[in-house]
Amino acid sequence: MRKSVCVIGAGPSGLVAMKELLDEGHEVTCFDRNAELGGVFRAGVGADEAGAYDSTMLTISNYMMTFSSFPPPLGQERLYWSAGEYRQYLRDFAERFELLPAIRYGTDVLSVARNDSGGYDVEVAPADAPENRTVHQFDSVAITTGTHRVPNYIDLPGQVDFAGEIVHSAHYRNAEPFRGKRVLCVGIGETAADVVNEIAQVTESCTLSVRRHQPIVERYPAGRPFTNDAYTSQLLHSVPLAAAGTFMRLGMNRNKSRGRTAAARAVAEWNSKNPHFFNHFLTKNDAFIHRIVDNTLTVNASGIERLGKDYVLFKDGRREQIDTIMLNTGYIEDFSILKDVNVTDVRRLYKHMIHPDLGLGVVFIGWARPAAGGVPACSEMQSRYFALLCSGKKALPDRVRFQNLIERQASYENEVFHGNPDLRTLVHYNHYMLDFAKVIGCLPWHPALILDPRLALRLWIGSQTPHVFRLFGPHSSHRAARKTIMSLPPAFKTSQVLGITAVSLVSRVLIAAGLMKADPQY
Repeated sequence: MRKSVCVIGAGPSGLVAMKELLDEGHEVTCFDRNAELGGVFRAGVGADEAGAYDSTMLTISNYMMTFSSFPPPLGQERLYWSAGEYRQYLRDFAERFELLPAIRYGTDVLSVARNDSGGYDVEVAPADAPENRTVHQFDSVAITTGTHRVPNYIDLPGQVDFAGEIVHSAHYRNAEPFRGKRVLCVGIGETAADVVNEIAQVTESCTLSVRRHQPIVERYPAGRPFTNDAYTSQLLHSVPLAAAGTFMRLGMNRNKSRGRTAAARAVAEWNSKNPHFFNHFLTKNDAFIHRIVDNTLTVNASGIERLGKDYVLFKDGRREQIDTIMLNTGYIEDFSILKDVNVTDVRRLYKHMIHPDLGLGVVFIGWARPAAGGVPACSEMQSRYFALLCSGKKALPDRVRFQNLIERQASYENEVFHGNPDLRTLVHYNHYMLDFAKVIGCLPWHPALILDPRLALRLWIGSQTPHVFRLFGPHSSHRAARKTIMSLPPAFKTSQVLGITAVSLVSRVLIAAGLMKADPQY
C-alpha cells in the first residue's frame, strides 16, 4: 500500500517521520516555513521566533537525542551536545537517508481539511507571499511541528500597572540585554535553568518566582561521569513509584547536609521541598542552583500578590524593585490549521498521536514528552508505527478497544503526573516506549537473548536508549544496534544493582500484602 503523505515541519520529529515513511515506500512531501531544517534548533532564528539560545546545551545525551537508525559515531563518549552539534547531526541524518529532496522550504501550511475523495487538502502559501495560496491533496498528513512554537504569555496580577519590559524565554538569545537590570524571572524548567543562570550573573538583582519546587536532576548525578539519562534502565524502572519516592526523599534529606559540594547540597535542599519527586516533569538541568549558592539569585515560592510600576509584591509580604520580567512559562498548543476536529488535549489521542475521529488521516508526531528520556526517541516510535499503519502492516485497534486504551493511558498519566496537571504532553518514558515496542513488534526482550546473556544483562541494567528498539522487528539492524548498546557502560555499580533488585523484590511483596501502593496500570 503506497500512500502520499504530507509531513508538516522539518524539525527532529518531521525528519524521522519522513525517514520511516520512505522506508515503507510511501511518497512524502514535507512543508516547512523556514529556510532550513532543524525546527527550534535551526540557525538564523529571528528575534521574534522561538529558538535555541546562543549557549544551548542539550539536557539529554547524544545517545538519547539520536535516532536508533543513526547513532553517534561508535566509540563517542556519552556527552551533551550543543544546539549547533545537534543541528549538524540532523543535517547528516537528512543527507544519509536522502530526505532533502522531499522538503519544501519557505512554505507556510495554512489549513488541513478532509476532502470529498477521502483524503486531505493541505492549503499552503510561500512564507514571503501569503496571498499566493495553493492546495495539495494527500492520503494522510503528519503534523510534526511540536510543542515549542507559541509562547505562553501569562497575565500577572497588576500587570497593567507595571512600567517595565516583559519578555518570554522563547526569544532569549543571551544575557547581555539584562546587564545591570533588576530582573524578575517567573517559572523554572530546563531552558529556564540556563536562562536564569545566565541572567543572574549580569544583573543588579535577580529574583526567581516559582509556584513549586520542580524536581531537579543533576546533569551528572552524584558527580559521577554518567549523564542523567544513563539511569533510564529497566532495572530502575522495576522499582514501584511508592518505593522510589521514599528512597528519593531519604536520599535528599541525607544530602542536604552531607552532599559532596555546596551545589549538591543546594539541589537536595530544593528537592526536599517537593514530596512528590516522580510525579512531575524532571528538570534535567541544575545550572541555576549555582546562582543560589553564590547568592546572585533569590528564590521566592510564595506566589506573586501583584505588580506595581517598578516592583513586585509577593504573597509572603516581601517586595522587590524590578524593571524587567522574564517569563519562563512554556508554550501553548495551537492546532488551528486543522479544520475537521478540535484538538484540546493530546492525552485524548491514542499514544499522544491518533485522534479517534481522524484515524490515519491526520496524526500528530512530537507531542509525547517523557519526564525522563528524549522526545526524539518517542517521535521515532510514533513515526515507525504510523509508517507501518500506512502500509497496512499494522492495524489500529477496534473502536471500543481504541477508546479504552486512550482512557486507561490518560488516566495513568493524570495520576502519575499530578504535579504538573497542565503539562499534557508528559509520558512515562519506559512505559511509553515498551508499550509502543509491543504494538510495533520490536520489543528488545526476544527469545534470541537466551543465546546472548551479555546483551540481556546490558538491556536490564543499561540505559534504555532508542537503539534497543532496533535489535528486532521491522527494519531492525541487530548487529549495529548491539554494537551501540554494548559500547555504553552501565551507570550502576554491582552493589547498586543488587540493592535496587532487593528493593524491587521487597516492594512487590509489600504490594501483594497490601502494605504498599501499587503503580497505576498503564
